[in-house]
Amino acid sequence: MEKRSSWQIQKAVFHALFVRELKTRFGGYRLGYFWAVFEPLSHIIVLSFLFSAIRDRGYYDVPFPLFFATGILTFFVFQKIVVTSQNSISVNRGLFVYRQVKPFDSIVVRACIEFGILMAALLFLMWFGAWVFNYNAMPHDPLKAMGILLVLFLFGLGVGFVTAIVGAMHEEWAKFIPALMRPLYFLSGIFFPLEAIPQQYHTLLLWNPLLHGVEQFRAAFIEHYPAQSTSLFYLLVWTLPALLFGLLYYRANRTRVLMA
Repeated sequence: MEKRSSWQIQKAVFHALFVRELKTRFGGYRLGYFWAVFEPLSHIIVLSFLFSAIRDRGYYDVPFPLFFATGILTFFVFQKIVVTSQNSISVNRGLFVYRQVKPFDSIVVRACIEFGILMAALLFLMWFGAWVFNYNAMPHDPLKAMGILLVLFLFGLGVGFVTAIVGAMHEEWAKFIPALMRPLYFLSGIFFPLEAIPQQYHTLLLWNPLLHGVEQFRAAFIEHYPAQSTSLFYLLVWTLPALLFGLLYYRANRTRVLMA
């Protein structure tokens, strides 16, 4: 029998974990995969209609549902990965008796699933907005938009390595992780553009890298959107150290989580 290479083994592990994760989370329901995408969609649709009723127009000649959707989906790329990573090790603990399966694999696979669900939701909203409401729902700079989402994915993955270790070793502390995400929900420019907020608050708000990601994504999606106060470079300055720290933190604790 031909011996498998390490890459083939890793690929097989990722595929097996991917299928198991999908079946565990969505396979027990009829239309399970539909509900996976519908969860973020319902959040966006309900809040879009609610705020559209309050505001009769959006910002910069952009309908509010499109403005809101671009913000919340961008934020969710980071938030969903960070929050769902916290139990990615504990739910797969029984699989780690197999030498080929590592906690690293379960963290990465879960992050990829969350990213894939949000990309499916984004594509559906683009199609739905263009077909039903006749919105101009195509990004004017699709490469930049996709690049920003990938950077936010890596940012969330880096923090996700930390939350996964915390969730496996310190379950009580892990309960605070979703609570820490809530202030960011309101401080990341999801409901209002930065330019609509009084200037004196900009200095504090611009410390938040997620605000830079949201504004830059909108600038890539919406033509002539004013995002000059934010920077993609600033987001990268946070992402690379977060990813490095997450990997180092995982490496330092990768054996301890198996004994927790």
